[in-house]
Amino acid sequence: MAYSMVDVSGMSGVSLNELSQYAETGLLNPAFGGLDEDTYYEKQELLRLQQILLCKEVGMEENEIGSMLRDNPQDVIRIMQQHRIEILEKALRLHGLIQTLDKTISHLQGEQELDEHELYIGFVNKGRHQLLNEASSNHVVNNDMNQVPTEDVQRSDIQSSHSSALSDNQELKSKEDYLDSQAKIDLVHLDLQQAIEDGLEPGSAKVQRIIGRHLEWIKGYYTPTAEIYRDLANLYVEHRDFRKMYDGYHPRLAEFLRDGMMIKAEQDLS
Repeated sequence: MAYSMVDVSGMSGVSLNELSQYAETGLLNPAFGGLDEDTYYEKQELLRLQQILLCKEVGMEENEIGSMLRDNPQDVIRIMQQHRIEILEKALRLHGLIQTLDKTISHLQGEQELDEHELYIGFVNKGRHQLLNEASSNHVVNNDMNQVPTEDVQRSDIQSSHSSALSDNQELKSKEDYLDSQAKIDLVHLDLQQAIEDGLEPGSAKVQRIIGRHLEWIKGYYTPTAEIYRDLANLYVEHRDFRKMYDGYHPRLAEFLRDGMMIKAEQDLS
């Protein structure tokens, strides 16, 4: 089915002027022109427009977008998957910020007390907390350029980045608290690894108790809704650095943890 420029503008929220500009620069050409002198778009063009909007949403400059878009369907899928991961990460940070605002409003209304350190949960401070891929790559650089980090070092580095990404500006009270937190999540992963080797299912009572410990660990940084916990579960599978960490325990762990988290979200958070 073909849609006129006016139809596409109404569906997408992109102004007629912007669509015309995209056509002029070759970023998005209509499928064909009609006898009524209007231009029309088909599904392929609509998908390309979605990609343009997603690229802009994650902060790409317009002059960079054209080189990112390819006619090869596999390239389009890869770009969409990367966009999904970036948006999920942003959603997790925004969720923490929303909770901070809710707590602050409640505090200002005299409904609850608010600890000073809770004022800044959710704000992103890139000077102190790095993104997961930045942290893992920097670890390699800061050691020996010719030395490949051991599996344990990689795992520790990514788990540390995980804590930082979840907590944003909230700092653990002490080095002992930090080490205790890392030990707890490592034990969760090891117990899940054993559950896989024992042939247990993600929905079994034993596995769900382990997932419950994972949920409690997450709550040490923020309180997830069912939707956010499900999104985090998907992020574990789709994010390269998380996959690399979980594969270090067991090649099925990322999916096993995700499936267990989905069940936990449905049963305990919905």
